[in-house]
Amino acid sequence: MGRNLAPAALLLLSSFAVGCDQGGEHGADAAAAGAADGSVSPVARPALCERAGDDAVRDVFCQGELPAIGALEDLLALLDLTPNKELGADGFYDVSSGVDPSREVTALGHSTALSGRLVSPLNPRLILLGGNVIATFQRGVQQVELATPARNDGRLVLYLLKFEQACNRSQDGCSAGALYTPAVERDWLDIQLEDDEQLKNTPSDCRQCHQRGTDTPQLLMRELESPWTHFFFPVEVTSSAPGENGSALMVDYRAAKGDEPYGASISFNMQSVVGPAQPLLFDAPRIENERWPWTMETGYATTVQESATWEAAYEAFKRGEQLALPYVELRATDPDKQAELARTYQRFRDGELTADELPDLADIFPDEPRIRARIGLETEPGATPEEALIQACGPCHNDVLDQSISRARFNIALGRLSRAQIDLAIARIELPSSTPGVMPPPEARQLAPEARRELLEYLRRDLDPEAIDPMLERAATLGMSGGGPTR
Repeated sequence: MGRNLAPAALLLLSSFAVGCDQGGEHGADAAAAGAADGSVSPVARPALCERAGDDAVRDVFCQGELPAIGALEDLLALLDLTPNKELGADGFYDVSSGVDPSREVTALGHSTALSGRLVSPLNPRLILLGGNVIATFQRGVQQVELATPARNDGRLVLYLLKFEQACNRSQDGCSAGALYTPAVERDWLDIQLEDDEQLKNTPSDCRQCHQRGTDTPQLLMRELESPWTHFFFPVEVTSSAPGENGSALMVDYRAAKGDEPYGASISFNMQSVVGPAQPLLFDAPRIENERWPWTMETGYATTVQESATWEAAYEAFKRGEQLALPYVELRATDPDKQAELARTYQRFRDGELTADELPDLADIFPDEPRIRARIGLETEPGATPEEALIQACGPCHNDVLDQSISRARFNIALGRLSRAQIDLAIARIELPSSTPGVMPPPEARQLAPEARRELLEYLRRDLDPEAIDPMLERAATLGMSGGGPTR
């Protein structure tokens, strides 16, 4: 017996996959990019428009007059993604009242996406669903991810829209105050749009997750059933089971942000966008039942237990059999760090601190190495060089992903590589963390300091292909493409 959170109130939206901030006034920075009267200048025509294609995103950027985009709300309006503004008293959309259920917002307090290291209850990741386009956004990074089906064959096309702010052109760069407050949602400059074909050989490659071992990309959703461990819930949602649910994430957010609008939304709604078959699932009901077992004789356990399902999945990841699941806990954050950041942000909202005095809201995760590894931030403490190579490099450098691009020249199956190829990998690993081309890239799981040192020592050896641990060859062949069951 596990928690069952009002299934009638959960709105399951699958039509997209099966069928296939308040911006405010634009400021001086936007005016600097446009006309002298403060209007926003059109974005440049994307290079992707030179290639054939037909979808809702191309309608905006490749057809007719170039769009003028100075804020997140402008982009959402152009893509017909402006969220519903009316919610029921419980925080859910009442479909029976005639509200369009295809124009809603989901919030996540933890994510395994490439920008997941920025996501927390204080800086949620938003999924905005429109009639033909899905967008994801979180503060802290100057980009919006888009997905839409191609009209000719229904193939999912993935886009990344990047923008700059005035701070990008200043000597000191962009502060946390520019990136983690409503400032990042307006006064956009130098907007660039790229699709998954352009991104396929970059650290921002969409296909490494959305097209792993498949012919075409697909929408991914790791959690498909209640209790929706990492999703925001309205504060009023409760459960008879012990532990916390997503309503606690909403409380966390409001403790720091109050009623501050986020991502053009005035509230959060519970929903899911589900593909026809998911390659990897966080089995929330089973994991929750294992963590809080219940019997007729004793009721619920008095202390949280280990989830055998999650632990088995994590071990499978370490062997290179599947990607890592989202963290087993509701929160992936350090409670003391989160509390301090919440107090600091509230002081900013109260006018006691300037935006430039805000700390980095991404510095919210635990410092304990084992927990950081389980969250997905770095390699497991005590990992051998081979194990660290699988954990940090295996998700991208394997046999399953596109073998026609330069990324495939390095493979964790070291026995196949020349000395020159291994030496190039060494040079890339030794680059400073902020340098383009560094391995692993900043978006990926990082090598723990000791793992980095030991891996470099290992790679510098005269490696005998016959003596290399066969688990590297096996992991390369599997390419972390497993994980069932599917739905």
